[in-house]
Amino acid sequence: MTVTDAILDQLNDAQRDAVTATQGPVLIVAGPGSGKTRVIAHRIAYLVECERVPAYRILAVTFTNKAAREMRDRVEGLLGDAARDIVLGTFHAVCARILRADGERAGLARSFNIYDDDDQQALMKRAMADLGVDPRQYTPRAMLSIISRAKSELTTPEEFKRSARSYFEEVAARLYVRYQEMLSESNAADFDDLIMKAVELLRDNPDVRKKYQDRFLHVLIDEFQDTNVAQYVLARHLAGGHGNICVVGDPDQSIYSWRSADIRNILNFERDYPAARVVVLERNYRSTQNILEAAKAVIRVNQRRKEKNLWTDHGAGLPVVTHEALDEADEADYVAGEVMKLTQSGERQLGDFAV
Repeated sequence: MTVTDAILDQLNDAQRDAVTATQGPVLIVAGPGSGKTRVIAHRIAYLVECERVPAYRILAVTFTNKAAREMRDRVEGLLGDAARDIVLGTFHAVCARILRADGERAGLARSFNIYDDDDQQALMKRAMADLGVDPRQYTPRAMLSIISRAKSELTTPEEFKRSARSYFEEVAARLYVRYQEMLSESNAADFDDLIMKAVELLRDNPDVRKKYQDRFLHVLIDEFQDTNVAQYVLARHLAGGHGNICVVGDPDQSIYSWRSADIRNILNFERDYPAARVVVLERNYRSTQNILEAAKAVIRVNQRRKEKNLWTDHGAGLPVVTHEALDEADEADYVAGEVMKLTQSGERQLGDFAV
């Protein structure tokens, strides 16, 4: 068996297409339970082992530290020590790495501090005290949320101030300006700054942009349906030189609009990359067909989505049971009661349940 055969052996046809379509832009629409993580890990292995792409020239980005750890474990299982050179992490970790190296061009010393939620709350309270803003009327958390959304849309304090249309927005704008001044005075960045300043760095410095485009020959982004404007622009800058960008996601699984995720990023990918190849992963390895049919009946009414037909070879399975609850407390009582009934009878163990 060749190295290529070993990597592709346990993949279905659609997964193989997703793994081997390595040149140019690729959109992988991955239905739930379709082996998405396996595909990304095998794609990286295929690039390294079969196409001889140096591991350090591959950038893989996901959303959470847990997902990044799982991805690295999968890749190490396929590549061994070679996987250590792959740059694989969250958007924030990757941007922090870029800014530690070249952030002085974006106004950040290499030793800058990264403020967590508690630090941001404390700084906002100081900004409010400086400007005489009543924290009971304008809570620090609400102001930070507005600033976070602005940064996710790459809106600077000056731009936000110019676009303010109400007194509330004017207050938020003044706080945004002061908050950002205080971050700068402390040689600090919050989590949203990491991405926004990395975008500004790449946008405004062609030599730095070319450095990272040359470094990362392949860019892979997981959970693309949950990217915001800043993350999308960052990805375009990093892949702008060669166009080898592979994004994986599913509009039906977008749940972070409250965190500024913009579902249009995945829906418009083919518009922004006209040469994109689209691979749809429809085989589900997790559920029975009855569950898939019930899910499809709920999801198909969504207006902004990409059509797919999930299927499984697990058979029809048991019928889906519905329960109409009076309120959330009644709903919780019903779920707890079903779990207790099935575990006490010995039919199931606690690890068999997901809520």
